[in-house]
Amino acid sequence: MAMELIGQAGMTSELKQTYERTLLSALEKNLVFAKYGLNTPIPAKGGISVEWRRFEKIAVGTHILTEGTPPTETQATISSISATVSQYGAFSKVSDLLELQSFDPVIDGFSKAYGPHMGEVLDVVVRDQISAGATTVQYAGAATQVGTSGAGSVGSGNYLDSAELLEAKRTLTRVDVRPINGRFICLIHPDITKDLYQDSDIIAAFKDAAERGPGNPLSTGVLGDWMGIRFVESTNVRLRTSYGMSGADVYECYLVGEEAYGVTDLSTEQAKLIVKPRGSGGTSDPLNQFSTVGWKAAIAAKVLDAKRLVKIYCASSRTPSA
Repeated sequence: MAMELIGQAGMTSELKQTYERTLLSALEKNLVFAKYGLNTPIPAKGGISVEWRRFEKIAVGTHILTEGTPPTETQATISSISATVSQYGAFSKVSDLLELQSFDPVIDGFSKAYGPHMGEVLDVVVRDQISAGATTVQYAGAATQVGTSGAGSVGSGNYLDSAELLEAKRTLTRVDVRPINGRFICLIHPDITKDLYQDSDIIAAFKDAAERGPGNPLSTGVLGDWMGIRFVESTNVRLRTSYGMSGADVYECYLVGEEAYGVTDLSTEQAKLIVKPRGSGGTSDPLNQFSTVGWKAAIAAKVLDAKRLVKIYCASSRTPSA
């Protein structure tokens, strides 16, 4: 006896696909750069730029007094650094038919997608300012430069390790840079984390000094604190593709102290998502044919004191061999 089977012969039209109504989440970066800067919002009617000022350290001498004779007066220096806010934003148009007849809630989808997009753009703005303003530079291993040529450029084996971290920390502490809430912040790419987990000194510290249990970095897989340094991962840490020796990828890692850089925005125009529904466009949308979804933000960042920040150029075991 013939048997009708779903999806075969005359029953092919009966085999349909089930659609999950909840949209899957997109991959999102860990946004870290704005967290560790000195945050200075600009108030209403305060213009679009901010100026930070600092009394420079007064030089220490013998300062011996001669009886009855005033000493030579001490000269102080005040430095100033300024930054001007720029506006950033992006948007998409959604047609009336797409909004009304599509299976998925596209306005909601765009709204959810633009949140991480806005955060990543602003995070990169701050990162680029840190990268450009960091003049205290360290090269991992025996490397002496970056770039696509030269025997001393960063390449295979020039990895970030415990020795490099201690050298960078010494650079900061020798000029009296204070940590941020008790820890220097080390901003690193996840590719670099892999190499640090293969450093015997760091692993030994986690095994012998860190609290045992599920919170230990060897259990969580998340680098913890080490020698007064707190590791923070983000794929937004700058990766210069094929920039080093023999085409090696070069990473920028940053060891950050207190008030190394500042971040400012407008208190009257906080970062926001903006949705304009169909029919709100006036004469620019005379037939109510589209909605818009987008975001707008204003931000600026500036390195306040390059001595409080070390930029480390290194390679990763993941990069091409030199």
